[in-house]
Amino acid sequence: MFFYGKFYLFSMSKKLFQILFCVLFGTIPFTTIHSHENDNWQKVAENKFIQILESSTKKDLETIRIQLWTVSPGQTVTTAFGHTALRIIAGKEYEDDFYLDFGVYDPSLGFLWRFLKGEAIFYVNIIPTSSAYQTWDASGRGVTATELKLSIDQKNKLLKTIFHYFNTYKDGYFYENFTQNCVTFIRDILSEGLEKELKLTKIDSDKNTWRARVLPYSNTIFWLNIKETLLFDHDTDKVRNPNELIFLPDDLLRAIEESETKIENITIIPDRWPPREGHSSSIWMVLYLIMIGFSLPIPFARMFERVSEVIYGLVSVIGGFVATIVFFLTSFSFMDQTLAWLVYSPLDFYFLRAYDSWKNKKLIQSIMIIRFSILLLALIFNVFVYDQVLGNILFLSFAVHICYVWKRKQDFKLLLNIGSK
Repeated sequence: MFFYGKFYLFSMSKKLFQILFCVLFGTIPFTTIHSHENDNWQKVAENKFIQILESSTKKDLETIRIQLWTVSPGQTVTTAFGHTALRIIAGKEYEDDFYLDFGVYDPSLGFLWRFLKGEAIFYVNIIPTSSAYQTWDASGRGVTATELKLSIDQKNKLLKTIFHYFNTYKDGYFYENFTQNCVTFIRDILSEGLEKELKLTKIDSDKNTWRARVLPYSNTIFWLNIKETLLFDHDTDKVRNPNELIFLPDDLLRAIEESETKIENITIIPDRWPPREGHSSSIWMVLYLIMIGFSLPIPFARMFERVSEVIYGLVSVIGGFVATIVFFLTSFSFMDQTLAWLVYSPLDFYFLRAYDSWKNKKLIQSIMIIRFSILLLALIFNVFVYDQVLGNILFLSFAVHICYVWKRKQDFKLLLNIGSK
């Protein structure tokens, strides 16, 4: 009985960590097929695959086929961006047939903490294609196979490149959202193996940053939109070159199509999920208008001011807590300098109670002065140091605080008069 109790607690703790991880880090591609486990069947497939990479003859290369697999986005936070893998067919389909991807992780309880700090180790994954097919088919997500029509010399070069990357990263690597993920490794393998740097050659001027390329995906899922707003720092707003912009599965497929490599696209599994509607921005806009509109110092709005204050208080306290933890703990280069932790703050807890219910009003007024100072600091940093896209959240925080103080200006005048004496 004691054993089952411990097992239950462990399972529940693990599930709690996974949920928290999804909320904090929605862009992580947990779309790999398996966790990092040394199952015999997987080891057999890996050894056989390595043998093919090491000893393929010219005759073998004539029949070997190489495909890029692009998996369509899912409906959850962790699957919203899709997935990318390579398929190497060295004989009969689904027999001597191998699936390779990057992004397998150690699912132990310490993973969340290591990931938060930017120290989580991810691995290369090699499994039979039949296993990958069954998993993706069960998920309902579509798979497009892009057959690369290559010469024998090109196949030889590409297989050697795959072998080199496998040996380099087989013992693990540190994940980076935009520079070391399931897409970027395969982007680099294909660029090196095909001896041509893959690029996005047709880019709109407003889509040439990492954040801009993520937005169409984050707008489809509410939690992703929160994550992008709170955690992405100014590094995601820098203009990137056409190769650096390839970190999403659909963009890698587009770059292959634009590279003039001979290819053939085949739908292996149709996408059975309904179209993904982008409503999260609309939801935020409604909340934004409520917080601004009902905070205004006019008679009608004052009837609903507590609605505005409570919503803003919840957004700022929770959002500020998450952003502050990430700012101080993470080593991720795209999160470690976010200004959102200054814009939203747990110090805004006073919005959650009616102003008149606070007994120590001088303390609340002092905290509000501190918050104004912090917001001013965020504005200075944003204008002169870190050119980070903060959306409308900086304006929102200033507006709500100014309206809050304006409606209680008599109390603040009294505080200032006492202070001047």
